[in-house]
Amino acid sequence: MRTGERAGGLGRLIGAAAELGEAGRQAVLRGGRAAVGGRWALTALTSVAPPPVPATEPWKLSVGTLIGRHPLTPAVVHKLLGLLDGLGAVHLGPTKVGFDGEEIEWDKVVEIRTCNAFEVLTTTALEHEVDRIREFLPPVPGRKWVVTKAGEALATVVLAALERGSVDQRLDELTVPTRIVHRGLLGRQRTLDTGSFAAATLVVAGQVGESLIATARSRGIPVRPAEQPAVPAQAARVVTLRERTDSVARLLSRIEQSGPEAVEAAAPQPGVSLDKASTGTGRELNAG
Repeated sequence: MRTGERAGGLGRLIGAAAELGEAGRQAVLRGGRAAVGGRWALTALTSVAPPPVPATEPWKLSVGTLIGRHPLTPAVVHKLLGLLDGLGAVHLGPTKVGFDGEEIEWDKVVEIRTCNAFEVLTTTALEHEVDRIREFLPPVPGRKWVVTKAGEALATVVLAALERGSVDQRLDELTVPTRIVHRGLLGRQRTLDTGSFAAATLVVAGQVGESLIATARSRGIPVRPAEQPAVPAQAARVVTLRERTDSVARLLSRIEQSGPEAVEAAAPQPGVSLDKASTGTGRELNAG
């Protein structure tokens, strides 16, 4: 690698780390409402070098990736962390792309669709994924600890993304790639959508989304906006965003305080500002 290219790559990494560090600071410190225990997830996220733009080699960021970088992760569960990809992951490379444990060959991708982050980052989607955490790991030593850390990682990264929309850039003006349209069996068109963790990662680590879009365009694959629901008035948007941020902060705090035995019960209860907005990505969920 040439010196200039190496320096450029280092500069991008430092810039990405600074961006993530600021997002993390806003997420865990603003108003003292976000639990400080989530710092480890943002530290781990910052330590992952972003992919080149466009992608030149296989790259992945997942819930399991973050837990694997926690200094207290039991050695016995390291080999099982890949099972958490279905809970949240972004896969990217020169030959394949995907979300949440499912990878699609670029040759089969028809188009990439984008959506504004405000419509994707809903509390109902996060609650659903927190409820599913226990499905992804077999009963092995260290499982309870990993279940708690998975909940913390999910909530912390989503909170960081919401905080970015509170203090940095309006989420309804921030576009991220959230749907992969591809050819399935017998050539039938199928779609693959982001979950909460993948969508939040694309918001917080902006270069990941840039790389995905650039890789698609380098292969002649169109990038189109998904159909958007009506955008609420600014005042309503601000209120909804704050409610989502507060709900996720409370969820994170409960996960940390309750421990692994009560992760599934940590989701906000009805009446705690749960949004019912469609995600616009095919993963619509009801709050009831």
